[in-house]
Amino acid sequence: MRIFPSVKRTKAKLLKEFRGRDILDVGCGRRKISGAVGIDRRIHDNYPADVQRNIDHDLTVFPWPIDDNTFDFVNCQHCIEHLPDTVRTMEEFSRITRPGGKVLIETPHYSWFEAFRHYEHYHQFTVGSFDYFLKDNRHYGTDFVLEEKKIYFDDLLWMLGIGFFANKFLRTYEKRFAFIFPATSFSVVLRIDK
Repeated sequence: MRIFPSVKRTKAKLLKEFRGRDILDVGCGRRKISGAVGIDRRIHDNYPADVQRNIDHDLTVFPWPIDDNTFDFVNCQHCIEHLPDTVRTMEEFSRITRPGGKVLIETPHYSWFEAFRHYEHYHQFTVGSFDYFLKDNRHYGTDFVLEEKKIYFDDLLWMLGIGFFANKFLRTYEKRFAFIFPATSFSVVLRIDK
């Protein structure tokens, strides 16, 4: 059980904001958001009864079988690091999310040993990695505006004040202290501004 901040608070806030609207849960395996549409390359049995539907699709094949501007909220937790083409994935998120919709991405922080340990991880990300996909970057076909970034730690580092410091001074933390006080994961919330 975690005492200090985790992505659960951010996710709960977004689920409340988009209650009753169209939600996509990307690469979610068996743990799906209640009432959401799931998309995964391996569709499993025994889904919760209230899962709307599942799309069995290899997430490395583009475009995904989803129409433009279909979803209000896209949840991508611990999935994007498993996909080899980050640029195409981010462009798909932008394409399938409605204007004003949001995308939540959570991934292991590059300083966490699990980011390198898992044999299916193609990439390790920093908190600033997704800044390249913001709307004003002409090199990518995305329409994202940054809503928030948060970095997460185990409870001991929160108690020592590292979590507070790192979230206040993200760039300094990553440049000088990340491998001394490793973060477990981070999240970004991106809003679509088409």
